[in-house]
Amino acid sequence: MEIHDFPSPNHSSRRGHKPELIVVHGDAGKSDEGTISWLQLEKSKVSYHFLVGRDGVVYAFVSEEQKAWHAGVSDWPNCQVANSVNPTSIGVAFANSGPGEPFEPIQYKVGAELIHAIMVRWDIPLHRIRGHHEVSPGRKTDPWDHFEWDELWRQIGRYSRSLKT
Repeated sequence: MEIHDFPSPNHSSRRGHKPELIVVHGDAGKSDEGTISWLQLEKSKVSYHFLVGRDGVVYAFVSEEQKAWHAGVSDWPNCQVANSVNPTSIGVAFANSGPGEPFEPIQYKVGAELIHAIMVRWDIPLHRIRGHHEVSPGRKTDPWDHFEWDELWRQIGRYSRSLKT
């Protein structure tokens, strides 16, 4: 997996929390380059840990040890921080402009490899991989209805049959 570092200024301390959730996003960008530029601007006040580009290249913006600013007002059962999953999650975005653009097969393959590696590093079970729409219901809809969750699960399964569920 090819990973390119593009540090974002938009991050902060996890304040002792460890990642226990992976939040999958659709970035809503018209181009990978546009998203990369936006995430590197302090004024955007937005970041992900990773972006899986349309061509399968992975871009890293924030160290997993830091809190990326990706989910906004959000919550998930047993989340240790009220109104924000950011301190306890890793944000993985898939480049996609929205419902009119299909996700590329290479994105599922590479995204699954990346997510599996994060799961192993932080001991995150499969059921704690959630869409942005699930942690911010009524506020966010990404990665949208056309994201093929079954394909992501199938690809993750290729890397390990012994994952926690």
